[in-house]
Amino acid sequence: MIRAVWRHALVLLALFAATDAALATGNYPGNAARVNDVDVSYQRFMGLYQEHQRARGVAIAARGDQLPLLTEMRKEAMDMLIEQELIIQAAAARGIEVMPEEIDAEWADISEPFDSKQQFLLRLETEGYTEDSYRDHLKRMIAAKKYLDEIRMEVMQVSDEELEQYYRDNEYRLTLPEEVHVRHILLSWKPLGKPDDKAALYEQMQAILEKARAGEDFAKLAGEYSDDSSRLHGGDVGFFRRGQMVPAFEAAAFALKEPGDISDIVETNYGLHIIRLEERKEAYLVPLDEVREKLRAHISEEKVAKAEAEEKARLRADAEIEILIPLERPRQN
Repeated sequence: MIRAVWRHALVLLALFAATDAALATGNYPGNAARVNDVDVSYQRFMGLYQEHQRARGVAIAARGDQLPLLTEMRKEAMDMLIEQELIIQAAAARGIEVMPEEIDAEWADISEPFDSKQQFLLRLETEGYTEDSYRDHLKRMIAAKKYLDEIRMEVMQVSDEELEQYYRDNEYRLTLPEEVHVRHILLSWKPLGKPDDKAALYEQMQAILEKARAGEDFAKLAGEYSDDSSRLHGGDVGFFRRGQMVPAFEAAAFALKEPGDISDIVETNYGLHIIRLEERKEAYLVPLDEVREKLRAHISEEKVAKAEAEEKARLRADAEIEILIPLERPRQN
């Protein structure tokens, strides 16, 4: 995951020209921020901001009603820029080494989409890089990735004790809810040309209910009488859990105890129903052995995310940070 994130960061910081975005958002040549007395270029900010827009699916020349969203994204891009610079500086302070072959590998990956090395160098030149300065930039970014990898490695292992405790603490999340599988017959509300259409519909459904309780095949009755599309499948609506059906229908279905039990007439906004229980699944706690490895991976991801967030918060707390550009996107006339 870390490799993918930082591979993405290397590409976005290097390969997306900022010219069009700068014209759309207000051009501030020079620096965008100062982090621990290190100036961070506006050009670097714009590369990150432009890619952030692409990732969110927002056009650079966005409509006026999207100005709040663009302001939010500029602030998010600035946060990401500061975070990256802090990690780069932390990696340098730790003395993390980067081998020439590692830089070569990143160079090859990033330049691969270009038709020639010359085309790639021209692109770098438009963004203010020489080949040497860009390789130096890659070196710092790879070192930052290694710094985060070290943070991950320190916490990613999950002991059996941690796993079992997490399972006990989260049993409610690992419990499959109670479910019922039913068939039903629906007579929908419709004009019947009677003095009391509702009473007439109840009379029709009562006759069907008597047939069902007398032992006639419920699926055939549904196919013959039901106004619901499930009639094509004998009234079968499958399994469902609480909260997935209208309240009256749900209450009647879950009140049935044994397969074959048939409800009284149930009234909903859709019409009148009778419901037959086919199968019931009680709430079920998934055994630890069935989810052990998936749960271990999940816990590891949580530990890694927490460790990274804490490290980034620590770096921010100890840093002197100055934002040098306005983050409110200028309104266009």
